[in-house]
Amino acid sequence: MRTEKRNVAVVFGGRSCENEISVITGTMTANVIDRNKYNPIPVYLSQEGEFYTGNALFDVAVFRGNFRERSERAIFSGGKLYTFKGRRLRGGCKIDCIVNCCHGLCGEDGAVAALADLNDIANASPDILGSAVFMDKAATKLVAKALGVKTPAYFKICRADYEKRSAMAIKFIEARLGYPVVVKPARQGSSIGVFVAEDRAKLTFAIQSAFAFDSVIIAEKYIRDRREINCAAYRRGSEIVLSECEEPKTDNKILTFSDKYLSGGAKEHVHDFPADLPKAQSDLIKGYTKLLYRRLNLRGVVRADFLVSGEDVYFNEMNTVPGSLAYYLFSDRFADFGNLLSTLIEQGISDHIEAQGRKMLKNCGVLASVSPRGKKR
Repeated sequence: MRTEKRNVAVVFGGRSCENEISVITGTMTANVIDRNKYNPIPVYLSQEGEFYTGNALFDVAVFRGNFRERSERAIFSGGKLYTFKGRRLRGGCKIDCIVNCCHGLCGEDGAVAALADLNDIANASPDILGSAVFMDKAATKLVAKALGVKTPAYFKICRADYEKRSAMAIKFIEARLGYPVVVKPARQGSSIGVFVAEDRAKLTFAIQSAFAFDSVIIAEKYIRDRREINCAAYRRGSEIVLSECEEPKTDNKILTFSDKYLSGGAKEHVHDFPADLPKAQSDLIKGYTKLLYRRLNLRGVVRADFLVSGEDVYFNEMNTVPGSLAYYLFSDRFADFGNLLSTLIEQGISDHIEAQGRKMLKNCGVLASVSPRGKKR
């Protein structure tokens, strides 16, 4: 029977526009993990792509100053976390599980999942495929369509194509989508570089602005009289646990970055929960969330975002690392968040143990049949 505590690396930050939001999610998560069961280790990924660790990183206030003075450079190798002393590595703490708290690119998009896989470390968060698919808004719509989940009409635009045929793209958007139209980078956070354009001049500006964040963007039909409704899910054994639906509040045409993070604090403080919806719509949203979670074989907490207009329900996007890990949709008290994290960690470890039973071919003899360079056999 195992008696020692498992080492759980909470990875947060990331090379993304949402680095600071991830710091909030990550430090909160690291502090809430049950220390009777686990040894939480905060690991910060800077916007320059460097890892840092140290006890000072449990405190979010450290990141308001020079966090490097109170932490150590770190690196994952061979399933262990090492720190640097000059040019030498030291330590070598074995990591039993990773909890991904990175929002956006180089984190939520499958990068941290790949880090876990390459190091043979259990992962309490979604794997590479689900993370990568749902980070790309165009790929998300293709998956949803394949599963029969309704999404708003859209048009994908690549920068290279737009530079050659911008006039044609504008006319196509106007004919197919009309105004207003939502323009957003394909691979950024849900509120990064998003614009609502009401005419051709604003559409042209929105497209050029969105290209500053990504080389691929999408133009999407604006759903009028829309309500933004969210539903979260996580896996516990064979069961997919669903939250009630929530309705974030905004006075803008779309839910903005300010609505989520700058208007009085955390997003969860400005919402209706449960959302005031007819049971049929609520059940449909929960059903879509469960379907997407199950068919993409997700793990950890995710949050599915929908648009409701009249009787119509549209799937908007999936957040595989939602803000605050969406704990507030499952826990009446902040203290209960620790129990949720324990469930996620144990699920990740269980899945990892199961995966280790798969066969891998080694030393198949292929290289033995290859002649040394420059020599003939």
